[in-house]
Amino acid sequence: MRIIITGTGGRLGAAVSRLLRERHRVIAWDRKALDLTSPDQIDDHLGALDFDAVIHCAAVTGVDYCETYPDEAHAVNTAAPAQIARICKTRGARMIHVSTDYVYDGTQPGLRRESDPCRPLGIYAKTKRAAEEAVLEVSADFVVARASWIFGPDRPGFADAIIQRAMLETHCGAIADKWSNPSYSHDQAALLEALLLNPAARGAVNLCNAGSCSWLEYGQTTLDLAFAAGVSLQCRTLSPQRCAEMPGFLAERPVYTAMDTSHLAALTGQPVRPWQEALAEYINTYYGRG
Repeated sequence: MRIIITGTGGRLGAAVSRLLRERHRVIAWDRKALDLTSPDQIDDHLGALDFDAVIHCAAVTGVDYCETYPDEAHAVNTAAPAQIARICKTRGARMIHVSTDYVYDGTQPGLRRESDPCRPLGIYAKTKRAAEEAVLEVSADFVVARASWIFGPDRPGFADAIIQRAMLETHCGAIADKWSNPSYSHDQAALLEALLLNPAARGAVNLCNAGSCSWLEYGQTTLDLAFAAGVSLQCRTLSPQRCAEMPGFLAERPVYTAMDTSHLAALTGQPVRPWQEALAEYINTYYGRG
């Protein structure tokens, strides 16, 4: 297949590009190669190519940044994917648009299913939800893949930040009152390829590793695995923090957005491994003694 991948400067886009290059003809664009605030550039780039599919990973993902720059957030997160969807529809190409767990109503504990209500909070979540609706309005056969808490080697994330802090500081904390699914970019890339190759995959799909946790549990598991892998840590135990105690947060965050992966497993024909197993592989591979 001839596949365009956007957002290849990020953790997920880079992992998808690397994996798919092994079996497909890939055109990879990061934000320097494709300005998603420019409709003319989107038309020029896609209009000049023959392609079978687009995996659209690019977005403005800074939740608080979007509160400060709502026009940019709308242009990149809503208008651009809608335009790409229309081009794909005209070309007869397939599209997977990567969205977020933040679109869900996060008021109730438990795992969110794709059919559960959406109630986005803040500019970021609202622009991502608007993109989902726009893409699926163009074609109900397109896929909206809702991702969460991505970690991977191509760009530092939460797990890397926790390790770096714990290597330098004796007291570290993490938020204990927000839940979702840590997700390994390598696993997500393989699952996205499986979704792309399955004509029955359509509509919203939760794209994450199996199992839920709080930021605190995620961070503590990261430190436990890093210590076992031989990383020298000044802090071994994280202190619990609350979202309300974080002075830098501008946007409201949903609390319970952990996602059910049964639909993902059925569509891909692959077991979705637990986040703990995926995180252990990541830590051992990139932080182990070697």
